[in-house]
Formats: sequence, C-alpha cells, structure tokens
Amino acid sequence: MSHFSLEGRTALVTGANTGIGQAIAVALAQAGAEVIASGRRDCHETLALMGQVSKKTGRSLRLDFADPMAAREVFASERIDILVNNAGIIRRADAVDFSEADWDAVMDTNLKALFFTCQAFAKAALPRGMGKIVNIASLLSFQGGIRVPSYTDLPQ
Repeated sequence: MSHFSLEGRTALVTGANTGIGQAIAVALAQAGAEVIASGRRDCHETLALMGQVSKKTGRSLRLDFADPMAAREVFASERIDILVNNAGIIRRADAVDFSEADWDAVMDTNLKALFFTCQAFAKAALPRGMGKIVNIASLLSFQGGIRVPSYTDLPQ
C-alpha cells in the first residue's frame, strides 16, 4: 500500500523534456497520476521513463506556454488537477551585451508563461473547488549571478 497516491488525478508538467521536469513527471506517474509531459519539443524520453514506473501511458504535449491562448485552450479542453510550472530558460551574456531578444525570450518563458499558465489553470480549477499549482524556481533566481541579468531580475 502506498502512503502517497495520485490515482485519479491528472498532472501537467511544463519543461518535462529533461532534468528536474522529467524527474517530476516520472515521480508523479509513479504515484499514480496521469501525466501530461509538456515541452517545446516532444517528451518521448520522459514518456519512456514514465512507462518504466507506471502502467499508465501518459502523453506528450508539444506547446509553448508563452502563448496565453495556448494555455487557455489546454485547460479549457482538459481536466487537469495538478499544474507543475517547471519550464525555464537562461541566456548568458554581460549586461552591456545582453540583447533585447534574449531578454524577451527569458521573460516570455520564465515569467509571462508562468503567470498566464497559472491564470488559465485557476480559471478552470476554481469552479471545481480543487487544484494544486507547484512553481519550480532556480536557486540562481534567489542569489543572483553574473552574466544572467534577465534571469536574476525575475521575481521567484
């Protein structure tokens, strides 16, 4: 008997292609959740790892959540109980050389996507009276770092 079961729950994990997001997706599957592993690329490796610990198949969702409409469409068409915001990017350059395009890419992924994904999830979950959001932050966002001006400016 498991002390921690997510049977009957569906979880969406953003940034589930590799690393922490992949590990979270696998752990949620192991706990019995149906997992939607999301990334800008397909999450085939993550699905294979989930299949090693769970009989549930899970699925991959290729999507850029920096598009608020994409987030709204996902939560309007899926019953998702758990949202794990893990997607994030970093760009490295000296502040005097940091481009506006790099700044915008980091803000779009790490701030805009996080906010509008939480908003879309909340709009779907509040009427049901149930839902959990887990936002993953990097230690670098708390301590700062050289050559990552946009990353360390984010409120985490």
